[in-house]
Amino acid sequence: MTHRTARTAGLAAIALTLGLTLAACSDDAPDDASTDGSTAPAAPTDDAPATDAPADESDDAAEGDGAADASEGSGSGDEAAAEGIGDRTTTALAALATAESEAGGTAFAIDDDDAATSWEVDVAVDGGTVEVTVDGAGTEVLATAEDDLDSEDRDALDGATVGLAEAIQRVVGQSGGTLEDADLDADGSQARWSVSILTRDDVEEDHLVDLADGSVTQGG
Repeated sequence: MTHRTARTAGLAAIALTLGLTLAACSDDAPDDASTDGSTAPAAPTDDAPATDAPADESDDAAEGDGAADASEGSGSGDEAAAEGIGDRTTTALAALATAESEAGGTAFAIDDDDAATSWEVDVAVDGGTVEVTVDGAGTEVLATAEDDLDSEDRDALDGATVGLAEAIQRVVGQSGGTLEDADLDADGSQARWSVSILTRDDVEEDHLVDLADGSVTQGG
């Protein structure tokens, strides 16, 4: 082997060695990058606090629902109380029916007690009258008491074709007022129903109703 040949062989060996070294380095690089990437801590983001927003909105919605429920409950309670009181005319008519059913006769007078918590209804029966005390709603009998019936009242009731309940309805319907009291007025030459009402202007008016045809005239 000549000196030139030996030099050429040496250079080839050096080049081969360098190539193998570079190849080994390139194989190691992806592993290092992969390792570094997997262990690197995640950087905080600006979106993280946004997770609190839905919870706050849910709390606000729940509070709103609770307030709405409370409001509805209060409204329902107010409506129930108003219905329990009832309209005076309506409860008076109910009291008339209750008293007539209790005594088995014909009602000819109705008034409330001084405290306006109950109705006092006079019912004509065979041989006399029965005063029936009915609760303010007009549905429950609280007490009864018997009394005499005047002959004038008896004769007027026997000839009447329009009853007390109908007379009250006619007067209230025409006047638009609310019943105060009503009774049979048989003291004059002509017996009639006398119905007192309270107008929408809080003025008390007396109306007379014919026992035969139900015609209504305003009393003096």
